[in-house]
Amino acid sequence: MTRAGCAHHPEGTIPCRVRAVVAVFALLLAPQPARSQPARPARAARAVVSVESQQERRALGVVLAGTGRILTSLEALRGAGELSVVYPDGRRDRARLVAVDAPWGVALLEGEAGTWPEGLTLATRDARTRDPVVWFSAPDAPPSRGTFARRRSFVGAGATLLRDAWELDPVPAATAVGGALSHPDDGTVLGLVLPPGRNDITGAEFPFGAPLSVLRLLIERAGESSRPWVGITFAEVLGGHAEVAAPGGGLRVRAVDPDGPGARAGLRGGANGDLVVAVDGRPVHSISAFGELVAPLRAGDTITLQVLRRGAVTDVPITLAPRPREPDAAPPTPPRATAPATPRRAPRRP
Repeated sequence: MTRAGCAHHPEGTIPCRVRAVVAVFALLLAPQPARSQPARPARAARAVVSVESQQERRALGVVLAGTGRILTSLEALRGAGELSVVYPDGRRDRARLVAVDAPWGVALLEGEAGTWPEGLTLATRDARTRDPVVWFSAPDAPPSRGTFARRRSFVGAGATLLRDAWELDPVPAATAVGGALSHPDDGTVLGLVLPPGRNDITGAEFPFGAPLSVLRLLIERAGESSRPWVGITFAEVLGGHAEVAAPGGGLRVRAVDPDGPGARAGLRGGANGDLVVAVDGRPVHSISAFGELVAPLRAGDTITLQVLRRGAVTDVPITLAPRPREPDAAPPTPPRATAPATPRRAPRRP
């Protein structure tokens, strides 16, 4: 019946109205186009770094919240020379080994200057079989999504049998080694992608996951850093910039940890933050140069930064502090790592 029919036929008015209401409900209940998901879990992506030697990527790494330390693969770094870490904004910092778990092949690194402010925390509980997980194959890559398929034993470095390691589905690419296995919702760290290990049952070799308990034990053994902490994130500013008084350049204070020495000294961060041009009168034009000046010092020592602020250079004393510890969380049950594995022999036929 047409709209005109509804107007001219009283008996047809109700059916027309009913059909109109039904049409509205049909539109409301019709399947809606799926909303596009974010290209990647932003929080986890911002903690992915590249661990390099001689400007060649050796592995990925994940920055830890609070301390700014970096978890990565030890095996991928074997034979490497001087290490450096490239953060998501492109800045490069020299790095050193703080602690290692040789059987599992996990390493904990520390930058010489500053920290990256967007690190991740360890999860409060270990993953369970079939739990979802995400990881990255490169700092600028979209996430790979999978599951913790099952617990397996792998033969790791030194032919050590590593029990309770994670087999992942799908198997991560080799370029994902050193990166975090993160919770897809909150970005907390559930494990670490390790280089191909030999499956104790099938004999196949493929990347696998170190469980959360291994990472926590390594961090606990590392304790507090022996290197001083300033609680500042820098960005390098090239010489010749209109705002830089020193011809060699300077370091822009991009972020200041609210509980760190930099905040207590009154340093100001941001796009127009303070510009550090010297440390104790010695010019600094790179993050690595700042690290070299601070590395020999200890927590409790005081340095004086020459800071360009509002067109004038001022001295800012800052007392160095130890790096903060990793936030507390309930430790999961530690995994088992046994003595070197003995090759299995096929049973003799009668």
